[in-house]
Formats: sequence, C-alpha cells, structure tokens
Amino acid sequence: MRTNYLSDGIVKKNYFCSFFGHRFVQTKKVNNHFSEYVCENCKLQATNDSRGQKITLTTKLKDINETLFYLQLKKQFIAKFYFHKKEE
Repeated sequence: MRTNYLSDGIVKKNYFCSFFGHRFVQTKKVNNHFSEYVCENCKLQATNDSRGQKITLTTKLKDINETLFYLQLKKQFIAKFYFHKKEE
C-alpha cells in the first residue's frame, strides 16, 4: 500500500499556486502602467488594475488592454514621424 500521495499526481499545479502563490511572468507590456502576466504553473492570466495590483484577466479587460496598446502605438508613431525636432 502506497502512502506517498504527492507523487501519485493527486496534487495538481493549481494546488501548488494555492500553497506557495503564483509565479507570474510578463507576457505583454501594454504601456508604462499596464502589463499582462501569465502564471508559469497554472497558466492563469492576470493584468494590473488602476492601483497596480494584479487581477485576473477577463475578456473585457483584455479588450481594454488591446485598445490601450494600439493608442500607445499610435502616439509613438505620431511623435516619431510628425513632430520632428527642427535642426538648426
């Protein structure tokens, strides 16, 4: 009879995260304030809220992050090509 339950696969990856916490890795930098993260163990997706804390990534928040990302790209494009510093 086996007594070692941990090696039998009963403890799953999300139990590891519930015991020790998530190990988030940044997957996408939206702008200077917001980023998207994913947990290495349980593949939970998260993002920053307005206070800087990590919250789970919903479809609504994903759409908001995409919009912020494209606005940031547009701002960088306009700043690079339309507002040159004049050479003297």
